[in-house]
Amino acid sequence: MADASPDPRPRRAGWWAGLRQLIVREWHIIRGRDPDLDASDITEFSGPLLAAGLIVLTVGLLPLIGTRITDHGDDAIFGPLIGSFALAAVCTTAIAWLLTIVICGMIVLIVYRVSPRVASATTEQAVRASFHRISDMTSTITLVALISGLVSLAIGLPGLSSSDQETSVLEELLSAQVACLLLALVFGFTAEAIRTAAEILGSQVQAIAWLGALVITTIAYYLAATAGPFEPIALTRNLLTDWLPADVDGVPRAEIIADALPRSARAWAAGAILPFVGVTWAFTAWRTGELAKLRNSIRDAD
Repeated sequence: MADASPDPRPRRAGWWAGLRQLIVREWHIIRGRDPDLDASDITEFSGPLLAAGLIVLTVGLLPLIGTRITDHGDDAIFGPLIGSFALAAVCTTAIAWLLTIVICGMIVLIVYRVSPRVASATTEQAVRASFHRISDMTSTITLVALISGLVSLAIGLPGLSSSDQETSVLEELLSAQVACLLLALVFGFTAEAIRTAAEILGSQVQAIAWLGALVITTIAYYLAATAGPFEPIALTRNLLTDWLPADVDGVPRAEIIADALPRSARAWAAGAILPFVGVTWAFTAWRTGELAKLRNSIRDAD
C-alpha cells in the first residue's frame, strides 16, 4: 500500500524561496537609500554614545584610581573619607530638597494668597511627579554604577596588592563605587529640587518661576548645610569617627580626621554651594528647554 503522506520537499523549497525573497527585498531597500554619507550624521550618532560611555568610564575609573592611590600611598582613609562625604552630601541634599518644597508651598500660600486646598494640591502633585523621576533616576544610576563597578573590579583588582590585603582592597573598591553612586544622587536631588520648585511656583507665575527656583533652592541648601544637624563636614567627621579604628597605622584617629578635614573645609563647602546649585540649575533649565523660554521672555519684556 502506497504511503499517502505529502512530500515535504515542495514545502521546504517554498520556505527557502520566501526567505530568499525577503533577503532580496531588504537588499533593494538598502540599495535604494542615499549612498552619500554626511560626517555630521556620524557625529550626531556617536555623540550621545560617547557621552554615555564617558559617564560609565568615569564612574568606573574614579574608584579604581583612588584605590590605586591608597594601594601605593598607604593612605587608609581614602575609602572611608569619600564614602562618608558622599553619604553626608546625600543627607544634606535630601533635606534641601524637602526644604525647597516647603518654602515654595508657603510662598504660593502666603504671597500669592492661594487657598490652602489649592496650594496643598499643587505641592502634592509636584512632589509626586518629582518622586517618580527620582525613582527612575535612581534605578538608572544604580545600573550604571553596577556596570562600572564590575568593569573596575575586573580590570583593577588583579593589578592591586594582594596577599593579606585582598579583602580590604575589595572593600575599598566597593565603598568608592557606592560613593560615586551617592554623589550622582546628589546631582539628581539638586536638579529635582530646582525642577520641583519651578513647577510649584509655575502654577502662579510662569515667566520667573525658574529664577525663583534658583533663589529658593540656594537658600534651602544654605539652611540645610548650616542651620541643622546635616551640615556636611560635621556629619562627615562623625561618620569617619565611627568608621575608622582608634589608631590607623599607628596614627590616632582624631589626627587623621583633622588632617583630612581641616577647619577651612566648612568654609570651602559653604562657598561651593552657590556655584554647584547655579551650574545644576543652568544644566537642568537647558535640558528641559526652560532656559530658552526664559531668554525669550526676558527679550519680549524689553
